Amino acid sequence: MYDPRLYLPKGTILKNRYTLVGVIGAGGFGITYQAVDQLLNCYVAVKEFFPREWVGRDSEVSCEMRLPAEPEQRRKVENCRENFRREGKILRAVRDVPYVVRLRDRFEENGTEYIVLNLIQGMSLQEYAKKRGGTLPAEEVLALFQYTLDTLTELHKRGILHRDISPGNLILSEDKVLCLIDFGSATSFDRTSELWNSQVFAHKGLAAPEYSDPMRQGPWTDIFALCATIVYLTVGEGIVEAKERQDFDYLPQLLLRSALTSRQQNALLKGLNPDISRRFSDVGQLHAELYGEAIEKKLPEEWRVFYHTKTDIGTRKVNQDNYMLDIVSCYKGEDCEQNGVMVCRPEEIHIAAVCDGVGGACHGELAAKTAIQALIHFVEAHPTSDVLPDRMLEELLDQINEKVLQLGEKIGRTATTLSMFLWRGDRYYAVNIGDSPIYLLRGRQLKRISTSHTKAELHIMTQQPVMREDWNTLMQYLGKEGAAGSQMAAFHYGRLQKGDTVLVCSDGITKKNEENRLKRCLAKRNQRVMPALFRAIGKSAQNDNCTAIVLKF
Repeated sequence: MYDPRLYLPKGTILKNRYTLVGVIGAGGFGITYQAVDQLLNCYVAVKEFFPREWVGRDSEVSCEMRLPAEPEQRRKVENCRENFRREGKILRAVRDVPYVVRLRDRFEENGTEYIVLNLIQGMSLQEYAKKRGGTLPAEEVLALFQYTLDTLTELHKRGILHRDISPGNLILSEDKVLCLIDFGSATSFDRTSELWNSQVFAHKGLAAPEYSDPMRQGPWTDIFALCATIVYLTVGEGIVEAKERQDFDYLPQLLLRSALTSRQQNALLKGLNPDISRRFSDVGQLHAELYGEAIEKKLPEEWRVFYHTKTDIGTRKVNQDNYMLDIVSCYKGEDCEQNGVMVCRPEEIHIAAVCDGVGGACHGELAAKTAIQALIHFVEAHPTSDVLPDRMLEELLDQINEKVLQLGEKIGRTATTLSMFLWRGDRYYAVNIGDSPIYLLRGRQLKRISTSHTKAELHIMTQQPVMREDWNTLMQYLGKEGAAGSQMAAFHYGRLQKGDTVLVCSDGITKKNEENRLKRCLAKRNQRVMPALFRAIGKSAQNDNCTAIVLKF
């Protein structure tokens, strides 16, 4: 147990930006805090270098970390500090690898060092399994680990070994996606690289026999730990030491307690072979044997998507609403309407977007084009991603924020409300700036899949941290020195189904029509949707400008 005086107090502000709100966890070499990023008003994790065996602190007096007096202990602290720095460098090197905890910042303060990470909302697989009685169904475990296999494949392509795969270092997000954390033991394949790390911390029952010899480690080392983690989650026991398996290997009998098929059991046995030469040499081989052809990921069939678009300028003539469809190949100004059909192949990415210039003379149209440009660049940078995790979507929002801010610095105050709906195959991503709404009608259920900035604004006014559903708040970030005025960027993502109807719009919908009326409009067939929708909008005495795109999948 840590002495409470070793922790930084709640309310401590680091780098004039990160306000600590509590402790997430503490180990032998560091303390991890939950904090609020005051610049973006979202939760983050702040990891502090603090090797408690040799350093000290009395936080009631000072936040400074006290170094030991003995030279030998100081050398140990510096060696550990170098490992901490290496972790930050490795995280920076793998920032664009899917399902890896994202590095946001690094800095020095209080006589020590900090790395700031994306705070994944969820729980570790260890906690999740414990909550479920100690084990998980084999089918569920394998479904979860498909993306972890993709992550390891990409890490190994970059020449990085994680070397600490365990149920405690895999976080199950609220979206039921596994994210890999804790790169303190990670190393480069290249022993001459600054990212080479000879130090490793093994978990009993999960560690490969070559953990004691860094020179014999490779992708097969991560494969062993991954297979051991799957066994642990499905049967509730870790793997005994390799030397204990020489006379009698009880592992086959242990696997019989799981619901794994014989082919899957054999794949795990090969991945857990104490002899490196008999183990899988790369993750792709494990994936092929563990999953087989029957449950490989397949893209959906070609879709024909009906679209209906309309812009109507209401009472505020100074504003102009516009719509963009299919990656801005269709850009229209005020008072226009269009219908058509798009043939969407599974490998293609399509975008439907609407924008509204806020406040009249504030270049909303340019701001919207800038944001969409950032989205297009992002999509081009990740052309093969099937599912974009939170980290990658946060990166997209950061790029949008930076683009709009740069525009504001060049041309003066600028603001926009913008809704963008991106889909690839059956996966959709809804991104909105400001209060522009996006709705999904599935069967008889209508759901808003964009986030209103009013909740984020309320949290700021009441000095509360912005919650996950509000995500990135731009009121302070883009409001500096009048450079820009967009209130918020947020995202939501999920799966599309045949029969879904999506409404992407700017103004004139939210608070103007009750849910039942909107549902009735969107349920109408094809070209009857728009007239019904705009008749409903027109009944409001406070009719505002409105651009709407309806997509029928």
